[in-house]
Amino acid sequence: MASSPPQYNVTGIDYAERDHFRHDGPIIDFHAHVMRTRPGDPPTGPPVGSGPGASLAQAEIMLDVGADFGVMQTLTMCPADDIAPLRERFGELLAFNAMINKKTADESDGEAYRNLERFLEQGIHCVKLWSAPRGRERGLFIDAPWRIEAVKRARSAGVRLVMVHVADPDAWFRTVYADAAKFGTKAEQYVGLEKMMQLFPDLVWIGAHMAGDAEHPDHLQALLEEYPQFYIDTSATKWQVREVSPRADAHRALLTKYPERFLFGTDLVTRHHLTREHYVSRYWCQRTLWESAWVGASPIADADYHGETPTPTLRGVNLPDEVTALVYYRNAKRLLNLPIV
Repeated sequence: MASSPPQYNVTGIDYAERDHFRHDGPIIDFHAHVMRTRPGDPPTGPPVGSGPGASLAQAEIMLDVGADFGVMQTLTMCPADDIAPLRERFGELLAFNAMINKKTADESDGEAYRNLERFLEQGIHCVKLWSAPRGRERGLFIDAPWRIEAVKRARSAGVRLVMVHVADPDAWFRTVYADAAKFGTKAEQYVGLEKMMQLFPDLVWIGAHMAGDAEHPDHLQALLEEYPQFYIDTSATKWQVREVSPRADAHRALLTKYPERFLFGTDLVTRHHLTREHYVSRYWCQRTLWESAWVGASPIADADYHGETPTPTLRGVNLPDEVTALVYYRNAKRLLNLPIV
């Protein structure tokens, strides 16, 4: 019996075929999770962050693949304990983004602040407020009082960048989040985000994963128009391939109108048993989606896609070269103020 194709290449495409790539300059990946991994890590989800067998091997593979695709620097989310060994091994290849979360709803505010202090001592560049609907049971509302206080403390320490994960794919609100009384509607996810941007107009706010709403570029435009300090990253490859592709013209118009407000990102996560081709697939699809006019079946399996074809169609947005250069590198370089690698 023939084995199933790997989820990272269900179409058997040759990822060495890159003639459709036009950008030949450096790239900064503004959204990734480069971490130490361990044999006991789950196959999906974040690494456990503690225990024996800690390894940087997956980080080495991912960053090596990234360099092959032009990625010269990466902004990573990782446990505070991982920053020192990552920085020692990779130096300026990495910048750091601190996740400000609680493990449980009843965890003390003080524990969240102590975790923030550990990150601040390590010289982070950004803080991340993960506020997906499924985090509500843990109290992870974006505008929770303890998060407002955490942002104040980060700002006092000199941090000027705040990344946020709000909402999730429309498809999830029809399935995973169908209970609106528990999770809220998709529109309701943005009330807290707007409140935070109004409370902290002096900070740069970055909406992860096309600000959680690739399905509605008109809404993204409204946010960009209302809040000049709001930026958007392109990360979450399967989601963007699935939802940006059928709206490629609208997204091209949006990024061309606001070229200085978008940031390239992958949302790649280092995991202990991943193959090199897994990382290749995400970089290849992200670059294909934004800078080219390539059209074809997405090579990545997507459980959230329910259409007539086995995988969604990947339809390139085909950004103008000058816009691509801003999205891929210049905007991130300006925000992070990093040395050029």
